[in-house]
Amino acid sequence: MKILAICGSPRKGNTYAALQNIKDIFSDIHIEILLLKDLDFEFCRGCYACVTHGSCKCPINDDRDRILEKIDEADGLIVASPVYSQMVPALMKNFFDRLGYIGHRPRFFNQFAMSLVTYSGYGAEPALEYMSKGLSVFGFNIVPSLALQYRPGGNTESLQQENIRKSIEAFEVFLNRIRSGEKDKPTLNKLVPFGIFKAISTKAKEAMPADFEYYKSKTDYFYDVKLPFHTKWITKKVVQKELSKIFGSADSQSFSIRRKK
Repeated sequence: MKILAICGSPRKGNTYAALQNIKDIFSDIHIEILLLKDLDFEFCRGCYACVTHGSCKCPINDDRDRILEKIDEADGLIVASPVYSQMVPALMKNFFDRLGYIGHRPRFFNQFAMSLVTYSGYGAEPALEYMSKGLSVFGFNIVPSLALQYRPGGNTESLQQENIRKSIEAFEVFLNRIRSGEKDKPTLNKLVPFGIFKAISTKAKEAMPADFEYYKSKTDYFYDVKLPFHTKWITKKVVQKELSKIFGSADSQSFSIRRKK
């Protein structure tokens, strides 16, 4: 089993130490720690080319594809970050920005991921929510996240032991989920965005050819899955309602008619 841990801290501090502790404790598992700060990984320029015309059109030639190759090779991914001002720092934010096109065209449906943050007093919740949601829209099967507290000036022995205990428990849950192969089920919260993206990709196929190519052969979901009739019906109604907010009621109905033909 191969686990990739991506550390989004600008220094080798508490977040790196937390990952190293897990690596030392679970020495029988192949765990690679990748520090974004040590990579050639430029900040996103916001040109949107990767979204509209494909990731190959990104004007930046750096280690992005190297990171993706390592993610592809791993059975599980840990994204780890400190909490700065109740959110992830710039390095981790840029990780999600640079890979944001995958939210349009998800791909990691066979892999598992968990989020880890180190924090001092507060802010763990919004940071974890941001990372877990980002991983989810990339297609990952999400495992419960982990928050570890580190006090300024150093932890007490009891808090250090508590962090180790929590790390062991969380990582064991992570490993067991990977071993079981149990994948997340398509919920309404995932089915509706799929329907919206598919509809938009058809309407805007000239402006967004990468999305059009991705969605044109897909039917009910990103991959083949059997959905109950009532789930399809509810999803269809919600998608039409959301599309009417974007394009108007006439256009949202036309999407439904085109799909029936």
